[in-house]
Amino acid sequence: MKPLDEIIEDFNSQRDVFNQFVSRGDDNKETLLEFLNRFINIKADLRPYHTEFAKKWSMFDDKSATAIKFRLAVAMVKGEYKSENPMFEKAPTITNAEKYASGSPEYKEFINKRYFYKESLTNISDLREDASEFINQIKMRLK
Repeated sequence: MKPLDEIIEDFNSQRDVFNQFVSRGDDNKETLLEFLNRFINIKADLRPYHTEFAKKWSMFDDKSATAIKFRLAVAMVKGEYKSENPMFEKAPTITNAEKYASGSPEYKEFINKRYFYKESLTNISDLREDASEFINQIKMRLK
């Protein structure tokens, strides 16, 4: 699998070269076919990353967030939750424990990972859509 930063660099490079080609008014069919092939390859190279980040993000959905928070809250109520900076002196009620769980380092780490995977998935999806737009533009020029 090609490194993601290399794919992004290839896309940016091809986009710039294609835009220069178009600005010159050149409609050489062979060159357009070459650009078409390159953008199709870039889109194909992004597919495994899109699948990977979609899978990872689905592991961090709302249901998982609620489950993590509730597990932390139950551990706090039972007195099994250990932290470097205690948030309470005696075991809280389940209602208060849910509030404390929302501020726990474990829950915050989970939310940060969730945000990272969602943002990464969005960026890769956008890049694939951009490649598709170039593919469609080239196909229009080939007609």
